[in-house]
Amino acid sequence: MSRFSVPSHDLAAAMVGAVLGALTWEGGGPTPLQLELTNAILNRFSGGKAPDVHTYSAWEPEDVAVTLVDPALRREVAHIVVTMELLLHPLPPALERHANQYLKAMGVDTPYLDVVRDTAEQHVVRLHADLLRNSWYTEQTIHGIFKGRFSEMVRSKLSYYSVGEDRELAAKWRALEHCPVGSWGHTVSQFYRIHGFAYPGEHDGIYEVGALHDWVHVLADYGTSPEGEIDVFAFIAATMEDDKGFIQFIFTLALFQNASVTTVGGRKVAIARADTMSDPQATDRLAGALFRASKCTADVMGGVDHFALADTPLDELRERWQIPPKLIPGPGALDVP
Repeated sequence: MSRFSVPSHDLAAAMVGAVLGALTWEGGGPTPLQLELTNAILNRFSGGKAPDVHTYSAWEPEDVAVTLVDPALRREVAHIVVTMELLLHPLPPALERHANQYLKAMGVDTPYLDVVRDTAEQHVVRLHADLLRNSWYTEQTIHGIFKGRFSEMVRSKLSYYSVGEDRELAAKWRALEHCPVGSWGHTVSQFYRIHGFAYPGEHDGIYEVGALHDWVHVLADYGTSPEGEIDVFAFIAATMEDDKGFIQFIFTLALFQNASVTTVGGRKVAIARADTMSDPQATDRLAGALFRASKCTADVMGGVDHFALADTPLDELRERWQIPPKLIPGPGALDVP
């Protein structure tokens, strides 16, 4: 989400008013779930001191543009609006059109708005194409190719489809088992063993670029359930400098909330489901993930060398990067769903 940040008190009314305005359309207004998540975010970022969301009113986009002069804050509003849209399934095309027009009138026009349009219109093939084209994973894959890692990346991807193995890559990941107990790397190896995941390079192992998010599962201590995946990708997106990180979060919502996507890389996701955010305290935990990310001082996905930090104690990294503990208990990275 391009470094999700806490707005000042005087700007909060404009941001909430913009979200409500974007979600108030000719067919109705914000749903109870959308209001619940908005309220959860307000509570978490205000330390429980913000008024209830029902005390705020919708703003016109032109008024928002005058008040929110910082483009970064406008993008944050857009990220929240898109998140709220993808809570719905099916997403009404009329709501998508209204929200799109609202955000453009506010001065926001980004590629992920096309992804939401694809979702509303149920163009699954085009949705996949737009997700891949704007994905951080795709960008990193192309970057790796130009850095001379083409054959390595091909072998990694083929292993994912059970076509051969990349023994060198697999050995690199297995070596994490020998990192000091309590270190980031050793805990990642525990994460793989406990959940029965194959390492990158092994048969059925996820390709290496995709596996990087597993380090964040461990760092932020989020599980592998649908809710855990939503929370970890929210945390990743909100700590990344690159807006493309938000596309990965959209994709996760499409898998586990909106139900418009059921496959990744051509393989069916067994735990894909709808309405994860309706589970008890799911909205509070998602708000907590965004808040923890706002305090984190590192881009934990695209801004660090994970293997170079493999021997570093997890507690030390969490302290160094100022990651707060989870305020609402939930399954951790080493818990089996």
